[in-house]
Amino acid sequence: MYNIPMRFLIIVFFSLLFLSACGPTKDSSQQAQIDPEENARLLMQSGDYAGAATEYLDLAAKDKQNSAIYRLKAATAYIEAGLFNDAQEILDETQIPENDSLQNNRQHILRARLELEFGQPGKAINLLNELSAPELGQGLRLSYHDILARAYLAHGDYLQAINERIQLQSYLGTPTEIDQNNRSLWQIFEAIPETDLDDLRLVAPTELISWFELASLYQSYRFQPGKLKNAIDGWVQRYPGHPAYTSIVPQLVDTSSQLVNRPAKIGLLLPFSGQYKKASTAIRDGFLAARYLDAADKPDVEIYDTNALDIVETYNQAVSEGVDYVVGPLEKEAIKRLNDLNNLPVQVLALNRQDTESGNEQMVNKKLIQFALSPEDEARQIAEAALADGHTLALVITPNIPWGQRIAEAFKNRWIELGGGVLEHTFFESNGQDFATPVKELLNIDSSEQRGRDLRSKLNRKIHNVERRREDADFIFTAAVPGDARQLFPQLRFYRASDLPVYSTSHIFNGVINETRDTDMEGVIFIDMPWILDTSRQLSLIQDALNRNWSQDKSNYRRLYALGIDAYRIIPELGRLSTDKNSYLNGETGDLTISSDNIIKRKLRRAQFFKGKPILLN
Repeated sequence: MYNIPMRFLIIVFFSLLFLSACGPTKDSSQQAQIDPEENARLLMQSGDYAGAATEYLDLAAKDKQNSAIYRLKAATAYIEAGLFNDAQEILDETQIPENDSLQNNRQHILRARLELEFGQPGKAINLLNELSAPELGQGLRLSYHDILARAYLAHGDYLQAINERIQLQSYLGTPTEIDQNNRSLWQIFEAIPETDLDDLRLVAPTELISWFELASLYQSYRFQPGKLKNAIDGWVQRYPGHPAYTSIVPQLVDTSSQLVNRPAKIGLLLPFSGQYKKASTAIRDGFLAARYLDAADKPDVEIYDTNALDIVETYNQAVSEGVDYVVGPLEKEAIKRLNDLNNLPVQVLALNRQDTESGNEQMVNKKLIQFALSPEDEARQIAEAALADGHTLALVITPNIPWGQRIAEAFKNRWIELGGGVLEHTFFESNGQDFATPVKELLNIDSSEQRGRDLRSKLNRKIHNVERRREDADFIFTAAVPGDARQLFPQLRFYRASDLPVYSTSHIFNGVINETRDTDMEGVIFIDMPWILDTSRQLSLIQDALNRNWSQDKSNYRRLYALGIDAYRIIPELGRLSTDKNSYLNGETGDLTISSDNIIKRKLRRAQFFKGKPILLN
């Protein structure tokens, strides 16, 4: 919950205490003069740690009596600068007399700090356990418990980390110090996995029960701000005056509200004229239907007709008119133009995914999330499904258009990545008449026919030749729209490939059941969204409303209605999906997650054609 600067300030706070606790002794005449360390201290306070380290090393060279003290301070400064190897070198080269227990302890603690920074919390713990905390001075004792707490946390020993923070509390004198330590204590409770909270609570000391209760409440309701506030109000009544009340609790409620983003006014930016008119209309109708049936506080929705040419101007207009969230655009070029802007003032949920040039990584714009019904993602999921079914060698047949080529490449790349092999890839002409030729090429029937012709020519007489298809493949992958698929599959059966399982993307089914026309697709396995396949979704209130008011059940744009619904419903869930990578939204377009590059991914359902109808398999 707390950001890096807060943790950084806590660490620097204890480091400054560590530095001030062990300075060289000065007599009264020295005190009257300018403090030679003043410049180094000012550099530390300003954040110029490397500069401070240089100053301390200069002091060490000039003051032989206190050389070790200044060198240890230089090592501390280098640690704060992140120059851990430089700090290690100084510690290794600094000789301290055995009878100087103060500086030896200080060096020991610095070595433990370095082990922690080098990712070795176990070694840090072992080093500090060699010391006796009661024998350390105040400044060293603070650093000792702070480093131990962080090392135990990194090691996954949550109770020990908490115990170190509790012990540290007893040595702190000011409200600021106590508040900072309480924040660090809460970070430990936040880090405890939800599954471990109850088990640790059973063995925790009584004085920690209140903290465990607060952590459990936050884990349970952090994505439900209203319920979290009510639960915390009850907790406050049970534990009045708790130290977390002023420093921790208010931020928990604020953070929860931020994770569940419910904008007051949404701008829906879609191209309602031109080639995308029908698609945009379906998305809009699904979006508004989801809003209408939303039981929570409903945002205002302002609709804008926009395209790739005027998208930036329309976006700025929407922001100037009070929109605090933007859904859209739909065109890839429009998305690219918004993505290229470095300072988008309002978050954007784009309803497509921009193309990326091969070999170039796309710049991630944290203010723009991309949500597309990606055919390439479907092809990759088909590869994973075929592997799960035990297949190894694939035949691929796709339309000879850019869309078909992209899907084929996505499937092949993922299939080969999973360890599968592709024996043959042929293309057919979409909306064409000749599906026999590409099928024969795919199945090596053309080679069999050529062998027959060669044999007839060689023998100079008629022979009866039975063409044989290849026997080395164990499944076929295709991407085809219904019109092409209804011609393709009879050819596969005609050439004796009916025993080969066929896998396809959702494009094979237009979303409208037609048992008569789809009977030729018997047995084909494909993936599609719950909105299309799940009977319970088809009986839902929102489908009923869309069927009555917009006849979406008879539309070729059914999936875009679902995209509009999920675009509305996912907005308050994005904080949860971004924070908890194991969570997902059970959406109409699939189980939705969000990747680190701000792309929403969909996990689809499997189905199979049976007597002309798709039957949900899972």
